[in-house]
Amino acid sequence: MNKEENSTGSFIAFVLLSDTQWDINQLITDCKTDWNIELPNDSQDNTLYTKIGDMTLVISLMPIPIPNEEVEYHAATNYMWEDAVEVSKSHKAHLLVSVLGKDANVLDKGKLFTKVISSCLKQENTIAVYTDGAVFQPQFYREVASIMQQDENTLPILNWVWFGIYHTDEFAGIYTYGMRKFGKEEIEVYASNADLIEIRNFLLDVVAYILDANITLQDGETIGFSAEQKLSITLSDAIALDGKSLKIQYPQ
Repeated sequence: MNKEENSTGSFIAFVLLSDTQWDINQLITDCKTDWNIELPNDSQDNTLYTKIGDMTLVISLMPIPIPNEEVEYHAATNYMWEDAVEVSKSHKAHLLVSVLGKDANVLDKGKLFTKVISSCLKQENTIAVYTDGAVFQPQFYREVASIMQQDENTLPILNWVWFGIYHTDEFAGIYTYGMRKFGKEEIEVYASNADLIEIRNFLLDVVAYILDANITLQDGETIGFSAEQKLSITLSDAIALDGKSLKIQYPQ
């Protein structure tokens, strides 16, 4: 599957709307209630702009659908949401949400990004989130984000990284999409006669380790979750993505 590359430190999402309205005051209230985030109430032309520390948050209402069936294409890959394509087709407008700041900590940007989107999704006319080549169901996105309400240090990885499925005649596997915005290589894990859910859980543990500890895996190294486990790491042309990816040996 060919997907455009996302830039390091760039957090951008499209919150799909069933009509061309949004309630900025409700968002300001929800961000304060949900996350204790103070947003200004001086928005102009349906755009909210504010600085939070070293980060810049921008939310703009775009009163048109995303063109060229781009959203529907990516919605079709969401194996966790049966109605993703049908729901995505119905959107009439979208909120463009971005968190920028080249000097800001990338995890802090990611957390602010997810918190604000989660609060956006409390608006009655939100129907999906499109980000990093994936389309998420609002309830799923908010449930993942809520882990930060229980523990601020817990990373909402399933909102940051998409774990896609890829099949060939010889093998099947799971790939990541979203690691590049953290300055990391995307990862692919393939195996024959292996359970895809188990591969996904294995790769989720790897991603959590990389992001939580800010680890950069290198070609030719090994990784393991015990003293005895040594799984090989290889950097080569990606199978399911554009560019390069890290292939991690799957423990059989």
